[in-house]
Amino acid sequence: MSYNLPSKNEIENNFLNCSNWEEKYLYLIELGNKIPILSKKKHSLENMIPGCQSRVWVLLEIDSNNNIKFKGDSDSSIIRGLLTMIFIFYNKKNYDEIINFNIQTYFKNLSFDKYLTTSRSESINIIIKNIKNKLKKLICK
Repeated sequence: MSYNLPSKNEIENNFLNCSNWEEKYLYLIELGNKIPILSKKKHSLENMIPGCQSRVWVLLEIDSNNNIKFKGDSDSSIIRGLLTMIFIFYNKKNYDEIINFNIQTYFKNLSFDKYLTTSRSESINIIIKNIKNKLKKLICK
């Protein structure tokens, strides 16, 4: 990622320093505002993730150094923040590391399983599964 986002450790520390879930939601919204806006033409059916209550778009690209670049957007500010976290957690990982990385552990350590609605928790799982499927297709090209 070429844009200025906090590291995985900074995110964890920031969440631990939030005194309540309202502050954590505000932090998620803040994170979601930090990713570059996905152009409207990239808000296509090809990039849309089916099955989420909110509309979510994810685009994966491989650059000339074989680094995986993540771009995305959502019409939900909370989901956009969660998407930003997923991108940060996957940042600088190769194909095998992303496929085998258990990102849900990080969400559980931050108590997301206790405070996110069922539909948002399901959306996280759908987004992660979709990213891994898109990555497999991209690598097989």
